[in-house]
Amino acid sequence: MLIACAFGRLLADAPPPAQPAADETAQAAEQLEIPGINLTHGPATVKLGSVAELKLPEGYAFVGPDSLDRFYEMTQNMRSGQEVGVVISPERWLLFFDYDPVGYVKDDDKADLDADKMLKTMRETFAAANEERRKRGWPEHKLDGWATAPRYDEKTNNLKWAVRFSSSEDNYQSATVNQNTRLLGRGGIMKVILACDPEDFATSDASADALLASFNYVPGQTYAEYKKGDKIAEYGLAALVVGGAGAIAVKAGLLGFLGKFWKAIAVGIAAIGAGIVKFFNKLTGRQPPPQE
Repeated sequence: MLIACAFGRLLADAPPPAQPAADETAQAAEQLEIPGINLTHGPATVKLGSVAELKLPEGYAFVGPDSLDRFYEMTQNMRSGQEVGVVISPERWLLFFDYDPVGYVKDDDKADLDADKMLKTMRETFAAANEERRKRGWPEHKLDGWATAPRYDEKTNNLKWAVRFSSSEDNYQSATVNQNTRLLGRGGIMKVILACDPEDFATSDASADALLASFNYVPGQTYAEYKKGDKIAEYGLAALVVGGAGAIAVKAGLLGFLGKFWKAIAVGIAAIGAGIVKFFNKLTGRQPPPQE
């Protein structure tokens, strides 16, 4: 499952500030409003389905189940029915949370995480996803490779990897990074996907990891609470990685979508039809690459 980032142009006349203060970015996040979508603003503790919860810091926003249908349609994303929420960060990244009650995933195949073999299989699955995207009139996607090869943490029971992919929207000229984390629980897996600008990947990844440190399965649902007789998943860790692309209801438009509705005090915009990268360039004074 991938999250792509592209969507429209910024229709804003206001000139960007040269170097806004750091608190202006936080103010922009606090002012985030998306018509027709209910947002929970931090600080707050948000529920992720009935099995987990997350502490949302100040400046962050959360899209809950009551608004996911509209949010996914607006961002050109195909839903699987397992989505439980989306975190919108003021730091140029987003986190998508899906919960799959597949059962207890055994981690005894952790030595079989063959990155080259898995990447080949994942690329082969893109054809079906692109066929569906063509039917919807959405851009197609190409898997470019690993940003971080799969790795499993036996202490936290978390599986993590990242891929780079590009879109036909700009003739595959720019890349997007999706960081995937699978948080293993007693009855299933919380799938977490980070979407960010590739050039900010390292800092976004670290910041998202800090946020995920506040993730908790509710009592009775942790991986360590497995009991004999619980439902066992029919696959292991390697299938979680390959299936992440195989399920590829490819979620799209995320970073660009934010620019459509991010209401920035610093620039005085209620932007319609924007790309978040371009918007944040305006907000921070970063210069965009020259156009061909």
